[in-house]
Amino acid sequence: MSDYQELIKNFERIRDYMRQFFLYGFKVRREFSEKSARTYDNERRRIESCLADYIHADFTSRGKQISVHIDIKQLSSNPLYAAWKSKSFTDKDLLLHFFLLDLLNGRSLSPAEICDQLAQYWEEVPDLQTIRNKCREYERLGILKMEKSGKSHMYCLTPPDPWESTPVFQELMQAVKFCSEAMPFGFVGSTLLDREFLQNDLFCWKHYFLVHTLEDQVLLSILDAIGEHRSISFENHSTRSGNRTQITGLPLQIFVSTQTGRRYLCLYYFPKRRFNCLRLDCISQVKLLDICPEFELHREKLQKNRISCWGVSFGGYSRMETLCMKLSIDEAGEGYILERLQREGRGGEILKVCSNTFLYTGTFFDTNEMLSWVKTFTGRILDLQCSNQAVLEKITTDWERMYQMYGEE
Repeated sequence: MSDYQELIKNFERIRDYMRQFFLYGFKVRREFSEKSARTYDNERRRIESCLADYIHADFTSRGKQISVHIDIKQLSSNPLYAAWKSKSFTDKDLLLHFFLLDLLNGRSLSPAEICDQLAQYWEEVPDLQTIRNKCREYERLGILKMEKSGKSHMYCLTPPDPWESTPVFQELMQAVKFCSEAMPFGFVGSTLLDREFLQNDLFCWKHYFLVHTLEDQVLLSILDAIGEHRSISFENHSTRSGNRTQITGLPLQIFVSTQTGRRYLCLYYFPKRRFNCLRLDCISQVKLLDICPEFELHREKLQKNRISCWGVSFGGYSRMETLCMKLSIDEAGEGYILERLQREGRGGEILKVCSNTFLYTGTFFDTNEMLSWVKTFTGRILDLQCSNQAVLEKITTDWERMYQMYGEE
């Protein structure tokens, strides 16, 4: 049996465990049935080694529940970045890394010369092809610089850029402190700060969606496909049914919720010839496919359809849905309600019916997405009508239950 290793080898697996156990924190060990109990124990120990300061355990009648407890006000950097910085490696990888940095410090050597130098210090020298592959990898990463000398490839350490010692670079690091926590792929900014032995000491956020860094690897593949106008195939995991389905489509845009920070992939679904939005945190195993010559055509259609989206849903296969809401608003003392109606109504029509009575009418793909917003006007709604009867029944049922719980007898 292989020894347990704390370093992360399969990030997709650790991503799922982080989300299920430590970010939602409602499951116990026996309720995670997709993998064996031993696998759960190993992944739990790996996560605890990265997030030791934030792990919290509760003991309930169902068993031990483990979650992450984080005080955003006291957080300067996303602790989940530790998962990206825990890459697995072998003992030989580690030795070869430091030998290369030492041998190529201040001089240039070919892979064959590196092998000869290693033979003086290392009992078991890697083969020449391994040295070549490692040098090429470090060249892609920017650690080494390659120059040709005849037929030989000579490698040396990449010298630091002169501008890194200028005041402009220090000013740029302040921008990196902001971007490392506020923008997608913040792990890149965090790595740059680690390189300079710096940390974010300037910014903090009231709404900090730190969990979304777990999706950045998926996001990068999707953005590559969008930039190259390629279709993709991926596995989508339904959070409701638990089913995993293979989907092929053309990615067009990434939508981000300003309320929850949740990110969605908007794609054109070829089999049903319609637009669809899927949660980014449910997507895995993205593969880039062929270039789609109709990419710009689908993008133009998406921009036209977005006007009729309340959120990210393009509805079912029926036509557009209309919702009408009659509100009682005191014009003299509640002008801010009218301003909010105009600001948040997303293009809906507002009509004054009579004194202190207004009618809001909106037509969208999916009126079900409007219900949370409609409920914020509870107590002012005089009448509510919707072309989708299921939506109307849903909100009226919620109100009836609320009145049963809090209303007077």
